Amino acid sequence: MAEVQEKTAEDILLEDVLNALDVTFDDAATKKKIRDIMQQGQARLEQIKGGVIDFEKEKTARTLLFAFCRYGRSNAIEQFEHDFSCNLTAFALEAAVANVPEKESGAADEGKV
Repeated sequence: MAEVQEKTAEDILLEDVLNALDVTFDDAATKKKIRDIMQQGQARLEQIKGGVIDFEKEKTARTLLFAFCRYGRSNAIEQFEHDFSCNLTAFALEAAVANVPEKESGAADEGKV
């Protein structure tokens, strides 16, 4: 009897990327290429954000990853950051703002006269 393996989050994300790219055939070489592109995109977006990203929950990151994969499949990764520079800047700024610690209640009034 064959064991049924549970899909990992990365496997599910890969299926979603393949679907977004309209890859409807089952080809190991294509899956490997797209997985490699996807991992490059994940690493780049995590570098921009400055932390780990849950691509299932963070919709902006997911959208950017799918676009990165689309560009990668077309051998145009170097064009991705140019075309999405505004989106990537906004993504980085949102992450930076989210990581700013809130001031303690007494510290908020320090600058007021």
